[in-house]
Amino acid sequence: MNALYSLYDALVSINVPTDKAKAVVDAMERDMTTLLASKSDIAMLRQDLDGARVATKGDIAMLRQELDSARVATKGDLAMLRQELDGARAATKSDIAMLRQDMDGARLEMKSDIAMLRQDMDGGRLEMKSDIAMLRQDLETTRTLFSKDLELLRSSMAIRLGSMLIVGLGVLFAALKLT
Repeated sequence: MNALYSLYDALVSINVPTDKAKAVVDAMERDMTTLLASKSDIAMLRQDLDGARVATKGDIAMLRQELDSARVATKGDLAMLRQELDGARAATKSDIAMLRQDMDGARLEMKSDIAMLRQDMDGGRLEMKSDIAMLRQDLETTRTLFSKDLELLRSSMAIRLGSMLIVGLGVLFAALKLT
């Protein structure tokens, strides 16, 4: 803000009318507050990006936990099946013969169930991999867009600063020419 007062004083001291000097200072102040990004604006953008990264990590961790719980549930189901099979073995010989026939059918069924379960798990893994790949692509796209925005912001700041310097020098030379 002191720079604006100094600019105003400098313009008035070289006989620029006070209303025009005030207009120049007001325009500069308006540009500085609305068009230029501050360090805090950039820090807020960085915090938003960090928050998105943390959320993505949390989602991945939740997916891992769900997969682990599915594995534990499958192990529990298999353990229960083993217990049932152990109980069937303790039955009488005639029951054992019938159970063998039933178990052969059950084994085939279990194999097909396990095969289907494996297929489901493989499908789930593929889906997770594709989801993670899409998340990575989204992150990369966001990172690229953010970099482009920062580059555009940097370019516009340089152009505006150069323009303000040229206008300031033009006003200074015009004022010097008038004196």
